[in-house]
Amino acid sequence: MFVKPALRSSLVVVALLMLGCTGSSSEAADEETESGPYDEGTGLGEGACMDVCGTEGCGTCPTATMVDGGGFQIDATEVDNGQYALLLEVEFDAGAVPSGCEWKSSFEPLGWSAELDPALPVVGVDWCDAAVFCAWAGKQLCGAVAGGAIEFDNSDGPENAWHQACSNAGASAYPYGADYDPLLCNGDDSGNDALIPTGSLATCEGGVTGLFDMSGNVWEWTNACQSDGGDASTECRRRGGSRHSDGPNLRCAVNSARPRGERDNGLGFRCCSI
Repeated sequence: MFVKPALRSSLVVVALLMLGCTGSSSEAADEETESGPYDEGTGLGEGACMDVCGTEGCGTCPTATMVDGGGFQIDATEVDNGQYALLLEVEFDAGAVPSGCEWKSSFEPLGWSAELDPALPVVGVDWCDAAVFCAWAGKQLCGAVAGGAIEFDNSDGPENAWHQACSNAGASAYPYGADYDPLLCNGDDSGNDALIPTGSLATCEGGVTGLFDMSGNVWEWTNACQSDGGDASTECRRRGGSRHSDGPNLRCAVNSARPRGERDNGLGFRCCSI
């Protein structure tokens, strides 16, 4: 049953340290900490609870299937409401947010409610919400194939993990093939006119086996910003189109830039890992 998370808006470092969030309560947790998201610069400082979800006081790790994107792993689906709710049960060190997100005081999505379907993709998240979730889950927001950020202007190069996975290493215009089919994914021509549960449309698979919804449903934030610093107005790239996008805007190559602090009901994300 989906239960509204007990979001704490204050970021209390002392309380986190007392809970042991920078340590490990088990051998398994030690292993996860050692392979956490700080090995290849994600832009996140090593703050309490940011790389040890699953240890005492740091929340339950979300369960997500990942697939091989070719030298990296990528979430098989967009992050859903049920997964994101687990993040909201945890407090974080104020120094644990990425550079350029110092203005953040809450990670609760716009329009968050206990009535949301846990199987739907989380929306109403800004770039900082997405980056923090991925780091806390032991991953990172999709950027470079080798890990870390991708250059803001490197939209479709072989270094771009999201585009590589969607297009089958540049071989296809759409995740499912070369030509647009309005009925395969959840775009404006699909007739759905609504968000659908992540991974529920079997026809919207590709560009690698087991990867879903790379075209349509929701736009997805990626780790490609104008600068490592900046503020809420600094632009970052999103990809994949949404349920409101037409055929040309559902191609793997399409991306658009939005202010890092933007939140709307057609904007979500997925995570990657190396």
